[in-house]
Amino acid sequence: MTATVRHPALHRLADERGNLTMLALDQRESLRTMLQGEDPGRAVPDSELVEFKSLATEILSPYASAILLDREYALAGGHPAAIHPDTALILAADDLHQNPGEAVHGSSVDPRVTVEYIRSVDAAALKFLVIWHPDGGADQRATVVGEFLELCRESGTISLLEGIVRPPQGRGWTDPTERHKAILAAARELSAFGPDVYKAEVPGYVPGDVSAVEQQAVAMSEIVDGAWVVLSNGVRSEDFAAAVERSVAGGAAGFLAGRAIWADTIGETDVSEALRTRSVERLTRLQRLVAESVA
Repeated sequence: MTATVRHPALHRLADERGNLTMLALDQRESLRTMLQGEDPGRAVPDSELVEFKSLATEILSPYASAILLDREYALAGGHPAAIHPDTALILAADDLHQNPGEAVHGSSVDPRVTVEYIRSVDAAALKFLVIWHPDGGADQRATVVGEFLELCRESGTISLLEGIVRPPQGRGWTDPTERHKAILAAARELSAFGPDVYKAEVPGYVPGDVSAVEQQAVAMSEIVDGAWVVLSNGVRSEDFAAAVERSVAGGAAGFLAGRAIWADTIGETDVSEALRTRSVERLTRLQRLVAESVA
């Protein structure tokens, strides 16, 4: 089973089989933390983020149907020449609220991502991340999501809305089931705003165990009226392929993933070689799994 799509140009984000097999390289402060490696006190200059993104874009974009990049460190010079000509550009429109070394705790629409800027970099789509809490904040989320979707309408771009769940304030999740329910509750609230694609954490996933993913993906497909894809944040690299396969079997249209594909190349003696071998193999395998699961 596959989800229906809304935007008439959504095919621009799909591969030759019509599946959404997309690469994320829009990490900002989280990437800086990764680049610190075993030296958390090391100051990582912006140039290191720019260099890694440029290299990964050049090597991996030919194997992705679309690539998600950020304004600050990937698009300073406009539409990158390193992007493969057949790969669509998704622009991150979120200004992430994040303390150094910590997780994102909020977001707002980046005021520098204007209609003029979107057109200058030839973005086919925009992405916006929302942090979802079960204990409030719905009105604030509605306001910022409305602002994001209006920007997409004004610029004529495809909208991708990403929901990341956090536990109730002051405590962690009581058990995996509570988090699974939160992922579906976030999808119910956020997808109701009508984005063209909803980007979700893998539903039903527990580290080392994907047995509940397909069932939870079916539940997600019943909630989301349109296409939805999974992200890789929070999923162990060795689990992600199986998680994607089970998600697509349950109705996901594919993936928009980054860390499970390229994160462990950081710190290698030859990052370029690691990307060309390990990361390319992972990305092409994911494409095959999506195609086989849809078929």
